[in-house]
Amino acid sequence: VTSKGPLFKKAWADRYAGIVEYRPRHTTVDVDAAARTLRFDFNDPVKADVLNVLPPMRAGAIAVQSGLATANGRWCEVDWLTLESVAQPGIHVLGDSVQIAPAMPKSGHMANQHGKTCAAAVIALLEGRPPNPMPLYNNTCYSFVSPDEAVHVASVHAYDAGQKTMLPVHGAGGLSVAASELEGRYGFAWARNI
Repeated sequence: VTSKGPLFKKAWADRYAGIVEYRPRHTTVDVDAAARTLRFDFNDPVKADVLNVLPPMRAGAIAVQSGLATANGRWCEVDWLTLESVAQPGIHVLGDSVQIAPAMPKSGHMANQHGKTCAAAVIALLEGRPPNPMPLYNNTCYSFVSPDEAVHVASVHAYDAGQKTMLPVHGAGGLSVAASELEGRYGFAWARNI
């Protein structure tokens, strides 16, 4: 768990003890979906009622196959002013396919920000104008820990012209203190309005 880790672990311990088992630092070497069994590179196989197995993350197959995934062969590097691929001019990449900037999360909210920046940049370029030289992104990611209670993390990212990347704005954003129904209402409102 990389985002909101302590909040998730507290929810699992308080609400789902004996139900949710978190196994960090385990390398999965085989999944038998029919038997609901995982095999790791060490220890005995684990059988479960529900498995949440995350495959290695990377850009989609079309991005990899077309040569756009230039960062470790997994992610697409972009010009943050336009979200245009650095490998292929005229192709814009956003969301989970991009090589993230420092401390920038991969989230639905951030993908929405990428889309807005990209759309505005494409319109500017088509009109012969330069794109916005100082894009500013915000992110809020809500995670439900029960049907009604959620936690969130928020951040703000500004373009750094010297480094040609988005950097987190020091002191902006925040993290829930604890799960709450109020956070849950905010999360549902975010989902309705995004």
